[in-house]
Amino acid sequence: MRLSLFKIQNFRSFHNSGWVSCQDVTALAGVNEAGKSNMLKALWKLKPAFKVDNKILISDIPRDMVKEIIDSGELPTFITAKFKLDTSDLSLLRKNFPTLKPFDTCVISRSLNGKYTVEVPVNVPEQMEDDLHNFLVRIMPGFIYFSNYGNLDSNIYLPQMLSKFNKQGVNEASNAKRRTVKLLLMYMGITPEMLAEDMALLSNNKQDNLTKFSAKDLSELAKKQEKYNQILKDAGQRLSNDFNNWWKQGKYKFDFMLDNGNLRIWVTDEKGNRAPLEERSVGMQWFLSFFLVFTLESQLFYTNTILLLDESGMTLHGLAQKDLVKLFENLSHTNQILYTTHSSFMLPTEQLNRIKVVYKDNDGHSQISNDLNLNSEHTNELSLYPIKSSVGIELSTNILNNARPVIVIGQADQIYMNLIKNYVLTSGKFKSFSDIIFVVATSNGIDGMAQILGKGQVLPKVVLPNTEGGLHMKEYLAKHAYKNAEDKILTISEFGKFDTVEDVIPYQLFAVGAGNYLADFFGREFELDTSKGFMAQLTFYANEHNITLPEDFRDEVATRVNSYFAKHYSEIKIPHAKRKLWKSIVEKLF
Repeated sequence: MRLSLFKIQNFRSFHNSGWVSCQDVTALAGVNEAGKSNMLKALWKLKPAFKVDNKILISDIPRDMVKEIIDSGELPTFITAKFKLDTSDLSLLRKNFPTLKPFDTCVISRSLNGKYTVEVPVNVPEQMEDDLHNFLVRIMPGFIYFSNYGNLDSNIYLPQMLSKFNKQGVNEASNAKRRTVKLLLMYMGITPEMLAEDMALLSNNKQDNLTKFSAKDLSELAKKQEKYNQILKDAGQRLSNDFNNWWKQGKYKFDFMLDNGNLRIWVTDEKGNRAPLEERSVGMQWFLSFFLVFTLESQLFYTNTILLLDESGMTLHGLAQKDLVKLFENLSHTNQILYTTHSSFMLPTEQLNRIKVVYKDNDGHSQISNDLNLNSEHTNELSLYPIKSSVGIELSTNILNNARPVIVIGQADQIYMNLIKNYVLTSGKFKSFSDIIFVVATSNGIDGMAQILGKGQVLPKVVLPNTEGGLHMKEYLAKHAYKNAEDKILTISEFGKFDTVEDVIPYQLFAVGAGNYLADFFGREFELDTSKGFMAQLTFYANEHNITLPEDFRDEVATRVNSYFAKHYSEIKIPHAKRKLWKSIVEKLF
């Protein structure tokens, strides 16, 4: 199953988060105490992947609701999640419930009394309900919550470690470090059984003890030492290669030494300086530990799980944090990831739809939003600051590289414009078009953004929708920032009878890329009229039928269309008229 939406209610600092969409990697940005950790804990308590004490505690109930909930005698739902069933799930569903009408989504909730509620989009015979609901809860992914990653020491005394393999530490930190050491040994190919068999010999090889050994013992010791020397050499070379594929802050060489039961870890930098691991930066130690834990555990142990990472990489340099985000991308091929951060460098500016803002509303309750509009009542500037900073860093880098910025309104416009530009670039005739970057600004932020990007001299072009708001903004800009550069203010209508950027996208892409998402709101019988504006008809239909669309509706549709287009690019046939239109759009923006 894949987590597509979730909602938190009646849990710690959350009264009602509203529906929050998820991608393969989802970033939760916000200041301290905004409620980011509470959000991860609510998801974790939906279904912990491992057998732990996940009972609902009195402290899990919002403080201002404890009396109300206890007096009512009813313990309400605290987490609701919508899942998309994958191919293997559907196969199991058919096998276990062959007479049931097929479906590919389900909604699973858990209440404060620990009980599950399951909803499916088909009618289920009463006698089958319990079995079906238990089945769906059983195949639902488990959640793994991480907030501590045990940094490795440069010296590990193996006899002591062997005695701790099957014991619990006294606190989370000691358990985390123990887990990391176990994984390091596993990475090296050293098992607990090997240590148990060989440790007495290997830890008793001081020169004054060797005189007591028989010739047979000495021969056996030499063989053991040779075996471990080869294991250590191979492990050092492998770790050096694997680690440097992800850590881009310099090339490092790892060496392992075994001395009288002590496993020593040495690190050599590009200049040839050799030092024990503990003398390297805390950030590098953390990244190495995280690398071992997640690359190994996600491959060996995390099947059908979703990883919840709390404030990862805070000790890393900014560029190393960007490397960590890339590592998340790789890990997400096998496990969905949700992570919290308040660092600008931990946010994927090229995929802003992955970022959710966690903040406190005026009543002190935590909220989650995909709305990145500073002037919106749904967000606040403090929580948006890391996102603003991240975008600013990315823009500065691109500008310094002589990119040609074009301002668009909203993330959906950015996604569609990038799709169009990238498609045109594939012809191979317009390599210079790659210099165009589409910068998102809100309608109230275009003025300042234009002056910053243009350095007060050469203003960037702006693409506006042909809507009342877009035309009003065009008029405003022409009187202010673009007073002497009106030709750089473009509306989408200049390319044809279009109102929004969606109108230049072939309608079949919406049907195949976002059809299921649209059907969730408008019903499966709803049909698009290709002679009318895409957003105009959806908005009209929603108003006529009292349908409430989420704030990130346009962005989510754009994301799904873009994802489908990227995955099925070679199979998609864009009509000649659209190809010609897209080329003319990019040429005019260049």
